[in-house]
Amino acid sequence: MADRPLHRFGAEDDPARRTAQSLSFIVGTCLCLALALGFAAEALRGDGVGGAVYDGERINPNDAPPASLMRLPGVGLSRARAIAAYRDESNEQAGRRRVFAGANDLRRIKGIGPGIVEDIQPWLQFDRSSSDGTATLVK
Repeated sequence: MADRPLHRFGAEDDPARRTAQSLSFIVGTCLCLALALGFAAEALRGDGVGGAVYDGERINPNDAPPASLMRLPGVGLSRARAIAAYRDESNEQAGRRRVFAGANDLRRIKGIGPGIVEDIQPWLQFDRSSSDGTATLVK
């Protein structure tokens, strides 16, 4: 027994054991990689699930940045950017401050249909100008 070196734990060098350990290491590494890719894909998908809107919280699409709009269900990065671009372009052309008076106005944006409007409507708020020029919030 003095001829063979012992491992730290006193076990002899067994080829089957080393193979099993190597295989376990490879399987564990692949599992970690698969989980990491799954989480990354979910984060990049941008469906709004990760930063969902809290109960009672409302987002005004007339002034919300794309990061806030992405928190709406079904609104990812491309839709949030499309909403902001449409809003900013309309503000520049018409000089209007409030482009969206209600949820259905968002249907003017490519990629936003009745289903998405229905899903996000409970999380939206809009302000409308009253006759005296002041803005009032509307849910």
